[in-house]
Amino acid sequence: MAKYRSAHRDEYLSKRKMQICVVTILLSILAALIVYSLSVNSFKVTFEESIQVIINRINGVEPQTYIEKMIDYVVMEVDMPRAFGALAIGTILAISGAVMQTVTHNPLAEPYTIGISSAALFGVTISIALGMSVIPGLGKDAAIATNAFIFALIPALVIVLATTFRKLTPNMMVLIGIGMMYVFSAFTTLIKFNATEESLQEIYIWSIGTVGKIGWSELVPLSITAVLIIVAFYILSGRLNVLMSGDKVCQSLGVNPFKLRIISFVLVSLGVAVCVCYSGTIGFVGLVAPHITRLFTGNNNKLLIPLSAISGALLILVGDIIVRMLPGGLPAGVITALIGSPLFLYFLFRQRANKNF
Repeated sequence: MAKYRSAHRDEYLSKRKMQICVVTILLSILAALIVYSLSVNSFKVTFEESIQVIINRINGVEPQTYIEKMIDYVVMEVDMPRAFGALAIGTILAISGAVMQTVTHNPLAEPYTIGISSAALFGVTISIALGMSVIPGLGKDAAIATNAFIFALIPALVIVLATTFRKLTPNMMVLIGIGMMYVFSAFTTLIKFNATEESLQEIYIWSIGTVGKIGWSELVPLSITAVLIIVAFYILSGRLNVLMSGDKVCQSLGVNPFKLRIISFVLVSLGVAVCVCYSGTIGFVGLVAPHITRLFTGNNNKLLIPLSAISGALLILVGDIIVRMLPGGLPAGVITALIGSPLFLYFLFRQRANKNF
């Protein structure tokens, strides 16, 4: 018995050391990519110049020449909020994807499964193509963000109300979300049919997703939301672990599965709604990042949630860096889809072979 306990402890310590090592490596890569991203832009700022700008800001040294002022502006006002915005969006989407896969018992679930993206796109479409705003008197950008946020919450509200009165199963929640997704997609297509070419192009770019429009003002709500999502779901991670054992086991241990799902859906919906306001619908991050993380953490949400945040941030940041290195100004959503699609297929076949999720 003593030998068994010793072996079990050694195995646990070995896994813990590996997890700490993985976290350290990922955080180091993330920090390096953030700094590197400050020198990837059309203005051709070098890596050394971007580092010097940061050092000057820390030491309180003001730029003197016109070129120095331009470099300072590009690094601090364009590239830096864009990099941190990618981190915040990747964090929110990845954690939301991990939670959705847990509460629905579906490894193919993602933040957009319940129709959030389609509803948000409909709000954006009526704002761009028809000039309509839920709140009158707003400017164009503010109207687009407001419409996206408010319409993104509609599917969550419907699911929460339906679950409250009927206590729906996870599969029924997903099916309701899919149904609303098709409804909003149909209305969006009808409006786009008569839209101008300029409006169609703007709607298309928004539907793919980009972090190129994120500045310091947009970064504030994104950062606050990312922190709240991390803290809230880390607190709920123990209950989410219990939920994975099934509703009956969950209830026997004093955890209300219906209440937990409602809370999770509301938090996910709020987080993703904030994301789509400023970045559009960046796909595959919420689906792939949790599966990448499970390679190192298993299904333990106490580890899965924070590590998924790092994985999601890395995916979007890498995608945005690649976008900025390519000509033509492609949206980041294109690159994340190109990266995420083969990864998704790999994990799908891998999980089927191992019968593990």
